[in-house]
Amino acid sequence: MNSEGKILNNIEDKYGEKFVVEGKKEGSVLFPEMYGKDKIFVHPEDKPELIFEAGQSDSQDGKHYDTYIPALWGAELTASLKDKLTDQLPKDSLYKVYVDVAGSKYDVSMKEMSAYDYIKNVNKNVMVVLEVAIKTSGEPNLVKYQDGLYQSYEMIKNLQTKYYSLSVGFVDPSEDVSDYIRTANVNNLPWSNLKAKVYGHILVDEHVNINSPDELISNYEAVKE
Repeated sequence: MNSEGKILNNIEDKYGEKFVVEGKKEGSVLFPEMYGKDKIFVHPEDKPELIFEAGQSDSQDGKHYDTYIPALWGAELTASLKDKLTDQLPKDSLYKVYVDVAGSKYDVSMKEMSAYDYIKNVNKNVMVVLEVAIKTSGEPNLVKYQDGLYQSYEMIKNLQTKYYSLSVGFVDPSEDVSDYIRTANVNNLPWSNLKAKVYGHILVDEHVNINSPDELISNYEAVKE
């Protein structure tokens, strides 16, 4: 059995579910080097939004690892914040909340645990990221978006994790970036490198002192053509 098959068998045995290996789409810029011999990207059958990474660690004698549980937690946060985020962001925005746990401090027994419970009672050494795509024709009118983006950032900040971030791309309406948002937790591709018409982006995290909408949008960077 090849490495991909062994990794897939491992996570299916571990979680008692069927998973699908993410297909590499022709011409896709999301996964230019998707497959390494020791790493794959997968999702449960009929749930492509739950994409995650699984593989064998080079540094731990081939020990298997996966990020399925953080993917579940990210999906939970996306769903639980949906109404509030929908109120704050433009109606045609795309967004996803995703979770990264430092040191892989989780195990299969936590599959049914709520993200809120985990953060509050188990481990705050967690990164929560809100990835947002806002459609705009030409350079964005940042004042138009500043209040909603600031309130959205506050939602993520108020989860009380050690690390948190807001990443916003301002994209031409002609571009379909739905797959980029869906795979935000694994594609490791900044807005500035996306092969699409992106006018600019905002990236703020716990290292930046943001106390007002004006301070938030002051972090806007235009994408150079």
